[in-house]
Amino acid sequence: METRIAKIISYFFHPLLMPTYGFALIFFTKNYISTFTPEVLKYTTLSVTFLFTFLLPAINALILLKMKRIQSLEMNSNQERIIPYSSTTLYYFALFYLFYNAEFPSIFKIVILGAAISILLTFLINLKWKISAHTIGIGGVAGATLGIIFRLQMNLLPAFMVILFIAGLIAYARLKLNAHIPAQVYSGFVLGFFVELGLMYFY
Repeated sequence: METRIAKIISYFFHPLLMPTYGFALIFFTKNYISTFTPEVLKYTTLSVTFLFTFLLPAINALILLKMKRIQSLEMNSNQERIIPYSSTTLYYFALFYLFYNAEFPSIFKIVILGAAISILLTFLINLKWKISAHTIGIGGVAGATLGIIFRLQMNLLPAFMVILFIAGLIAYARLKLNAHIPAQVYSGFVLGFFVELGLMYFY
């Protein structure tokens, strides 16, 4: 039963869904960005983000699975993750380029740039060591949220506390499934958190 719950948590909070969840948090909580962003821009941003950060990488992974380049969608070995991670990195930077040239609000660019850098670092680290992409993803959402709180003076503290709780659930799930050792889980969260928080502070 616990293993099944851990799998559900891992799928529902898949790292590739984190950018979409992050924008949904901004758009559907009570704050001035949500208030002054036109509805069409909200849904366009969410749709394009979902396409580049989840749908295209997912299709790529399914093709690799069909070609037997990977054994499963979990991609448990470091070797299996090389092609999916490298292609996903390109999709994320392509989305940042799109946002940058479309003159989207800077907060959107920062979130996506942070996600792209995190994916790139995940890819590079994965060449030598298996770090948790799940906790990198939720760590990025936590770091971006805290950065928004301080940078834009938005009242997202309750959301931040919920995100930390979710991070705990994800860490539990990855350890329960024996997908990672504790060091890989905790270092993943720290990496994702400080990449996004650092960009929020210095960008």
